Amino acid sequence: MTPTGLTAWWTARPQWLRRVLKTVVGVIAFVGLLTVTYHTVMIRFEGASPTLAHSLQVVVETVTGTGYGSDSPWTTPVANGLVVLMDLSTFLILFIVFPYVFQPVLETALSPSLPSTTDAENHIVVCGTPELTDRLIDELASREIPVVVVTDNEADALSIHDGGGLGIYGSPTDAETLRRAGVDRARAVVVDTGDERAASAVLATREIDPDIRTVAVVDHLDHAGQLHHAGADSVLTPRQLLGRRIAERVGRQLDPSRSDTVSVADGLSLLELTVHPESPLAGRRISEIGDSIGDSNGDDIADTNESNTADTTDTDDDPDESAVSVVGHWIDGRFSGSPPADTIVEPGTVLLVAGPPEPLERLDAAVCRREDAPTVIVAGSGIVGRTVHDELDAAGIDCRVIDIGDGPVVDVVGDATTAETLQRAGIDRAAALVVALDDDDATVLTILAADESPGSADSIARLNEAENETNIRRAGADYVLGISTMAGRLLVSEVLDEPAVGVDRQLRNARLAGDRFAAQRLAETPVADTDCVVVGIIRDDTVQTGIDGAFRIRSDDELIVVGSDTEIGRLR
Repeated sequence: MTPTGLTAWWTARPQWLRRVLKTVVGVIAFVGLLTVTYHTVMIRFEGASPTLAHSLQVVVETVTGTGYGSDSPWTTPVANGLVVLMDLSTFLILFIVFPYVFQPVLETALSPSLPSTTDAENHIVVCGTPELTDRLIDELASREIPVVVVTDNEADALSIHDGGGLGIYGSPTDAETLRRAGVDRARAVVVDTGDERAASAVLATREIDPDIRTVAVVDHLDHAGQLHHAGADSVLTPRQLLGRRIAERVGRQLDPSRSDTVSVADGLSLLELTVHPESPLAGRRISEIGDSIGDSNGDDIADTNESNTADTTDTDDDPDESAVSVVGHWIDGRFSGSPPADTIVEPGTVLLVAGPPEPLERLDAAVCRREDAPTVIVAGSGIVGRTVHDELDAAGIDCRVIDIGDGPVVDVVGDATTAETLQRAGIDRAAALVVALDDDDATVLTILAADESPGSADSIARLNEAENETNIRRAGADYVLGISTMAGRLLVSEVLDEPAVGVDRQLRNARLAGDRFAAQRLAETPVADTDCVVVGIIRDDTVQTGIDGAFRIRSDDELIVVGSDTEIGRLR
């Protein structure tokens, strides 16, 4: 119900004014009550006959601390007690009333004023407090595409403003607020308000511009139909997609008939390969792996022991188009490109291999963990963990779920961060451990606890905060996927209408125009100053691989680069 009359007038006043008016009324009532009480005490207990005005004067002097007891001394305990209470009321005014009145005034004066509108054009409007859209905002900033965030959380709006962004304080489900955010001039709208408010935000957007591209980010697909009906062009569920990708990764590691390669160009694929202790690649040199990929049929990889260099190409401007090589690996929690040819591959190493799809698929099948009845342990039964369980269960893979509380899919109730709970779940015999917890510190503890077991389970971890990735890898995680990273990549693909290639992998791939680096050798370009690696170059409609630092770039080349989202952003 909309307030009317005096109520409407009162709610329309600023907070500081409402507090001032309430304080003035309260102080007058308080002083008036003390005056009447003091006047009565002086007459009945002290036998004096002061005027009411004199009693008011004494009360005001005492409460404000400006009087010196003009009626003193008082002879009765009642009068002295009342005066003591009036003296103490000075602290009430100083430490309670004053802060209550002046806090909003000072906050208003000292806090930066938030913009109420924007004149941006061809920008992206994000409705709601950025959670899963953080990575999208970072990516758009690296491309110099303006972003306007509409949030009803003033602290979040101030934080965005202080960080150099543009935040509009207001309801993301209110059409007038969205109009002030320039939705009618925007390129697209991303709704990240939570499932309950998503439909209202989509409807408010459609009220302003029925044709603008609108993407909704939600946790569950239960209301996808209603969101599409409300006008959303696309509905994304990053947590469920993350769970499916993790299940897919586990399934392909256990099934030699399925490959985890991803195509990044015609005739060029990438493979993120975990080397488990029983893998034929464990203990081999990088150079031997490169030769095995290129020369073997997959069955005799373990028998190939020639020690050539990892780089199977020449260093001129026309490398072998069919070269296949190990182009990077994760070491000490970080991705490193172009590992030395004599690097020994230790168990638990994750390699990035690039080349034509057929030999990569043969390699993937050759190093697959072959177990008759593999068991996968999942720590956490939230959206991600439950999705992993459902996908693996549908594929016929035995899956045991650990959670601190009981639930429909929970097999072991307990703390997954303890070795005792993992032992009860069967970690010693498990082929893989999926850590799908919503706390990265707990994830680190879980992986460390699993590492104490005599088993050799691969650890696949959900990442919640990007800054914690290195710690999770150092704890022993073989494969790490971030919820915000996947959400950001998916949103970039949806908002900017780009191909969704490799959005569900640990590393991101991108294409860079060669005109920025024309006539330079690869080692002289900014790419060499990052942790990214060039896995191929498209020249004259042909993909060339095996690129080294001496390769000279032409203006019409297109570089295929792989690296973390942050490093790729530096090259944009």
